[in-house]
Amino acid sequence: MSEQAAAAACELPPHYGEAAFDRDPLRALEEGHRRHGPVFRMTVDGNETVLVGTWAGLVELFAGERGRLEVLNTPLVHDLFGRALFNLTDDGHAEARRRLRPALSGRALPGYVPPLLEVTDPVTGRWAQHGVGDLYTAVRALTGSLSARVLLGIAPGDADAAGFASAFERFVAASGALPGRGRFMSGRYWAGRAARRRLHALFARRAAAVAEPGSDSALAGLVAAFEDAPQEVGPLPDHLLALLIAARETTASLITWCLVELAGNREHAVLAQAEADGAVAAPELLARRGAVPVLRAVLAEAQRLHSPNLLSMREAVCPVDLGGYRIPAGSRVAYSPSAGHFDPEVFPQPHTFQPGRFLDGESRGARLWAFGGGAHACLGRPLAELMALTVMASVLHQGVPRLPGGPPSRIRYRPAKAPLTAVPLVLDRQETAS
Repeated sequence: MSEQAAAAACELPPHYGEAAFDRDPLRALEEGHRRHGPVFRMTVDGNETVLVGTWAGLVELFAGERGRLEVLNTPLVHDLFGRALFNLTDDGHAEARRRLRPALSGRALPGYVPPLLEVTDPVTGRWAQHGVGDLYTAVRALTGSLSARVLLGIAPGDADAAGFASAFERFVAASGALPGRGRFMSGRYWAGRAARRRLHALFARRAAAVAEPGSDSALAGLVAAFEDAPQEVGPLPDHLLALLIAARETTASLITWCLVELAGNREHAVLAQAEADGAVAAPELLARRGAVPVLRAVLAEAQRLHSPNLLSMREAVCPVDLGGYRIPAGSRVAYSPSAGHFDPEVFPQPHTFQPGRFLDGESRGARLWAFGGGAHACLGRPLAELMALTVMASVLHQGVPRLPGGPPSRIRYRPAKAPLTAVPLVLDRQETAS
């Protein structure tokens, strides 16, 4: 190590305090990285936090996080989700990932396409006929139904559908309670804890009646994978809670922004429409690697521009070197996918919607960070992308999206990126390919 590098490694990263993170978080992150490079410090949610971004910074972070950085969750998250994957560490985390992965990716995915379309097509048919008053609300309701169907086998008309939806809404609402000791004074926190118990009971009942692996939901495969699981990997019901909330909330954000961008870039929507018609006629294409390239390029570019998660929090469990600085043990560290996706040296004109950049044969979509990377990368990425492709194909088969009131004027970035005001959507059916 050079003398200059050794000196830098003895210092903390520079502090950037000229922009209020809460007021405009994305701009604050971009400006901080523009001034200080891949690593700097900023106050986030009242806590001193090391921010990691730019393409080079994220590559270094994910390459070196194992054994050095652990997911930092609040006491509220631990209470609600118990021993779900993102609350586990060390060998328990690694073994739980190994058991969860087969049911969420690879050869399992083609079997999920028919049930996904079974839920999606009637909904997009109604959108085409009546329009949508609030796009994000409608998409979130759809991804809730899709998640229940593909993860638990609960179809919209099933006897368990209403009970599951009611309990899950209370559980999700509890995630917005105060994260510290103040949560104990919140009625929605205790309602969420009661909903957790009801959901666990529902999961156990459905798991006991599940068919053999290979059915059209992930539950059978997950039950088989956790049948002999050691205690340190956590119980399957806790993992199901995490999968359900991620599949609904993260995927709803991603689909919303795909449709917003298609509505604002009609030429891309028309190009993707022919692929969508073909995918509806041959649904297996949606799960086939390399098929529907235009739809996949739109999805990748939406991930790049509109990462659902602005920040992912970590804690340094030992001193860790990042960007030439030594980060002390116990430090809060956060990375922002957007702060890497907007790196102009990797993505020219980074704020412009250009799906063609993912059609150049370089497969950059596999290197996007919207679903994280490294030891804690989201296992649900393949399923979430399949859900998004299915919804896009079904929507475009009905018509070309249009936003009569224009794109969202106000945006929130946490817990997931979403419009803050209602965004109406209509589908112009006359442009549907014959």
